[in-house]
Amino acid sequence: MKTACLAACAIALLGSLAPAAATEGGGNAYAIGVETNSSGMMLPEGSHLLVYYQHYAADRARGNDGGDNRRFADFGLRADVVALRLSHVWRGVRLAGASLESRIVLPLPSLALDLAIARPAPQPALDRGGATRGPGDLTVAPLLLGWHGATLHHIAGLELILPSGHYNRDRPLNVGRNAWQLAALYGVTWLPGRWEASARLRHAINGRNDATDYRSGNELSLEFSGGYRFAPGWSAGINGYVYRQTSDDRQAGAAVNGDGNRGAVEALGPYLAWSPAPGLGLVAKLQVESGAHNRAEGRRFWLQGRYAF
Repeated sequence: MKTACLAACAIALLGSLAPAAATEGGGNAYAIGVETNSSGMMLPEGSHLLVYYQHYAADRARGNDGGDNRRFADFGLRADVVALRLSHVWRGVRLAGASLESRIVLPLPSLALDLAIARPAPQPALDRGGATRGPGDLTVAPLLLGWHGATLHHIAGLELILPSGHYNRDRPLNVGRNAWQLAALYGVTWLPGRWEASARLRHAINGRNDATDYRSGNELSLEFSGGYRFAPGWSAGINGYVYRQTSDDRQAGAAVNGDGNRGAVEALGPYLAWSPAPGLGLVAKLQVESGAHNRAEGRRFWLQGRYAF
C-alpha cells in the first residue's frame, strides 16, 4: 500500500518534569512509529489527504538504568492523536531524476497524565497530573525527493517541526514543545514479488526552549516493516522502531542529571494493510515498546488512511 506516512503528532509528555525523562518532558516532537510501511515510496503525482489516528498508553516510566523510575509514586499516560497531512507531488517536475513532493502536517492531540512525585515520608506524593488538547506543532517538508525503480524505491529530504502548538511552562502537560526541530530523513522500500520491506532512518536536531533554557539532545530513529501481499489489495506483517538519543539534554549550559538524560526504546508488533482501489488505502498496526530508558514504555495503536484528490 502506497502510504508514505509522515506525521508530527507532537506529544509533550511530562512537560514540567524534564529531569525525569529523556528529552525535555520525555516526549518527542516527531511521532515515532508512524513511518513504517512503504516509507520509501513517494505518492503518485497530484494532491493527497492522509489521516492518522494514534492511541498511546503507558503505565510505566523507566529511569536511566531501565528500571522503574523511582521518582514517581504513580504514573499513567494516555494520548489520542488525530493528524492531518496534505501532500502534493508535482506533476512533470524532476530533480536529479527524482519526483518532488511537498508536505504539511497538523496534529490534534488529546493528552491525559496521571503523575505523582514521590516525597520523603511522611509527606504525601505530589500530584502533577493533568489533561490537555488542541492543535500541536506543525510539520513542514517543503521539498522531498523520490526515486522509483522496478522493485526498489527511495525518499530523501529534510523536514522542520515548528513551535506552533500552545505551550505554558507552568503546566504539567502541553500540546506544543516550544522548540523547533530540523530532521534529515531517508526511506527505502523493496518490493520483490509479493513480499515487501521498508525502512526509514531519521536524524533530528532540536532547538532550545527559550522559556526553560532547555535543549533536548539529538535523536536517531529507525522505523521498519516487513510483510507479504497475501491477496489482491491485502498485506500483513510486522513493524516497529528503534529509537536512540545521540547527544545530551542540556539546561543552562550543563548536562541534565549529570549524565545527559539520554533516552532509548524499541517496539515491535503486527500490521494489516488494505488498498481496495488506486488512491485509497488503510493501515492498522500495533507497536509494543520494550527496553526503554529515561522515558515512558507503553503500546501504540495506529490507523492510517490515504485518499487521492
